[in-house]
Amino acid sequence: MHIEENKMFTLEEYEKLQHKYKYNLEFINGDVVLHPKTSVKHNEIVNNIQFKLMSYLANSKCKVYTEQIELKFHNDKDTINVFPDVFVMCEDANKVGESFVSPPKIIFEVVSPNYSGHDYITKLQIYQRYGVLEYVIVEQTGEMIQYNLVDGVFKPSINEYYSSNIFEGLFITTEEILK
Repeated sequence: MHIEENKMFTLEEYEKLQHKYKYNLEFINGDVVLHPKTSVKHNEIVNNIQFKLMSYLANSKCKVYTEQIELKFHNDKDTINVFPDVFVMCEDANKVGESFVSPPKIIFEVVSPNYSGHDYITKLQIYQRYGVLEYVIVEQTGEMIQYNLVDGVFKPSINEYYSSNIFEGLFITTEEILK
């Protein structure tokens, strides 16, 4: 949901709005997108994904973060601030304040009804452009679309499970996500 249709905001205006609203706002090149409150099912799926990732990565140099932590992608062409549902950052990650400014290894987005275009189109393009190695879109029915970055382009596969190409043996089934 856009804060105001056909209005382009400055980064400073966005930061003021962040303090005003209790919801996460995302900033994509002047467009401010409001994230509605999530459902219980959405939250359960996020927690299950987070648990599986944390269990697998427990003794590694990577950590799992959720939707309250901001990613910033800024360059000459883009100014983008987003809040992925679940993502993995490793020891080579860069931070500015409490925000990450380097691409995560993996991002999971749990699709909310009536809000899927943002994850399927906008975020897909952003994550591909900034070098996220794996992007997984999870429907609340359990269907997963996994995108693997190959030569700078996401290659999709639709499955009832997630199998990482980055971390050997990292595998998450639909049953584990929906339990």
